[in-house]
Amino acid sequence: MAQEKLQLRIRNSGGGSRRFAEQLVREGRVTVNGQIIKEPAFMVDPQADYIKVDGKLLQQVGSSQLIIIFNKPRNVVSTMKDPEDRPCLGDVIRKIKDPVFPVGRLDFDAEGVMILTNDGQMAQALTHPSNRIPRTYLVKVRGVPDEKSLKLIRKGMPLSDGERVGDISCSFLRAQDTTSWLKVVLFEGKRNEIKRIFFRINYPVRKLRRISFGPIELGSLETGAWRLATVQERRKLTALVDKTRQSVRGPERPMIERQGTSRHKTKPRSTSRPIRPDSV
Repeated sequence: MAQEKLQLRIRNSGGGSRRFAEQLVREGRVTVNGQIIKEPAFMVDPQADYIKVDGKLLQQVGSSQLIIIFNKPRNVVSTMKDPEDRPCLGDVIRKIKDPVFPVGRLDFDAEGVMILTNDGQMAQALTHPSNRIPRTYLVKVRGVPDEKSLKLIRKGMPLSDGERVGDISCSFLRAQDTTSWLKVVLFEGKRNEIKRIFFRINYPVRKLRRISFGPIELGSLETGAWRLATVQERRKLTALVDKTRQSVRGPERPMIERQGTSRHKTKPRSTSRPIRPDSV
């Protein structure tokens, strides 16, 4: 099995967020084959190395793929453990004995669909910005945004801290007395992105619910409940991951063979190193 960074091995084995795993390593609470390692990027072999956290052997992710669909409640941290002792995924999903980790995050006060898995490659494919996996949200904001504001959101906009968000799908759903509901589709998933966007245009978010992540729909799953992914959902996710891998590799180029002979004499080739066709 390929090696991976120590902090990612801890996270992928249900040891909390990447940041929390990094903290564990830097505090000297992690050993690899009996030696304390304080470098989070230290490379380990999950199949050959003995990794312990606070003296306990780190559980290895099972070879069988596990995909769980969860409806996260509000005021729950999107990690399996929380150093601040706030309610987290590990608290509300106690019956899952196999180690899993969340794919991406939802804000502490947001709710909606999350995917938990033990498949690191799938998680990477679903969260990498270059793959543009859509995440759909229902957003309740104060006031009623006008069309000019929505156009500004759709084409991408700079935020107050200088960061710029990419193109976004945003449509108006309905207005209430002092608030309104919108449907927003993100393709990158930056930190607190939706809240920062609507705060920027002076329509602060009052409620945020994610209703889909890629091909996974929230449906009628109750708040705080979880279920295993269906066969059809697993197939869709697998197909999506395969598609992203293919886009990274790019289409294979057939080798071009020189056919026939030229009617004109050619000069002797230079002895310098030729340029490969695939390097042009």
